[in-house]
Amino acid sequence: MQRHFISTIIGFLLAATVIFLTLRLYLPFFQPIAWAAVIALFLHPLNRLLRKGLGGRKGLAALIMCLLFVLLVFVPLVFALTNLTSQAVEILTNLKTQLEKESLTSILTPDPEKYPRLYALGKIFFERLAVYEKEIQSALLSIASSAGQFLLSRGTTIFRNTVNLILQVVFMLFTLFYLFRDGDYFVEGIKGLLPVHPEEANRIIEKVQQVIEATLYGSILTALAQGGLALIIYLILGVKSPFLLGLLTALASFIPLVGTAIVWLPVVLYFAFSGAYIKAVILLAYGSLFISQIDSLIRPYFIGGRTEIHNLFIFFSILGGLKFFGFLGVFLGPILVALTISIIEIYHTKLAEEIYAGTPGSGDY
Repeated sequence: MQRHFISTIIGFLLAATVIFLTLRLYLPFFQPIAWAAVIALFLHPLNRLLRKGLGGRKGLAALIMCLLFVLLVFVPLVFALTNLTSQAVEILTNLKTQLEKESLTSILTPDPEKYPRLYALGKIFFERLAVYEKEIQSALLSIASSAGQFLLSRGTTIFRNTVNLILQVVFMLFTLFYLFRDGDYFVEGIKGLLPVHPEEANRIIEKVQQVIEATLYGSILTALAQGGLALIIYLILGVKSPFLLGLLTALASFIPLVGTAIVWLPVVLYFAFSGAYIKAVILLAYGSLFISQIDSLIRPYFIGGRTEIHNLFIFFSILGGLKFFGFLGVFLGPILVALTISIIEIYHTKLAEEIYAGTPGSGDY
């Protein structure tokens, strides 16, 4: 008996060690594998349709799907982010040049004759500004210069010289190809490992796919809403290249924490340092209250409506996911909540059945 107990403990420790080491092997590739899984699940219906049209040739269908993803999603995204970086560098460079030519007080102080009310409202601020002008201007010059250099170097590094990013993308595409080709095999394997009835396993997999689809649709609709709101105000205020900036604002909504402010805030600074104070104030208020805030309102609504999970759970799952997993957490957060709810529902149903089965008089009359 004692020997059997010791053998069981040793076997358990060996199994736990092997599983732990295996997980450690795959941990460095968690991000590309997870992204590939999210994309493959979302595009599974399209992949299945393409495979059917090609006479069941899985490999060819998977290759075409990967090429379409690169051409229609990845390349435009890289182009847009590169453009966004160059726009930010240009604005910061212009800001630095203007600060070197003019005093901060003359740039920010509105003409009392043209803007009497604005000048009256900010009179105390402008008087204080004149006192600490040299210190503030020196600090702003330093920030603009260092920020511009940082963005330029980081942008170049990220999109041209970062071997790590290229490898991550290659690993993701490599994984994506096999998930497109052999996804059914992997899904069946996962179902077999789940310690639940096959019908319940199917329900869990369907729930995960439903959450991924809802999160992607919700993110896209949120981006369109934010980009549309931004485009309206850009057109009203007469911003240069409003449609390009609207597109960049929509894409910036996918950037964690910073979000759309990375686009509209530099435009506010441009207006302020160009003497268009009313436009700067309007865009600052509009961007803060509408463009940026609508994200936290409509994204949980779109996702919760499709997944039948309460908006409150979705809201905090997205925030928690962003904190622990970065941008990938926008998907992983709701998925984990959906899995937790599914597991609770399954075991609640089983427990209720056991209680009902054990209740006296619960048989047939």
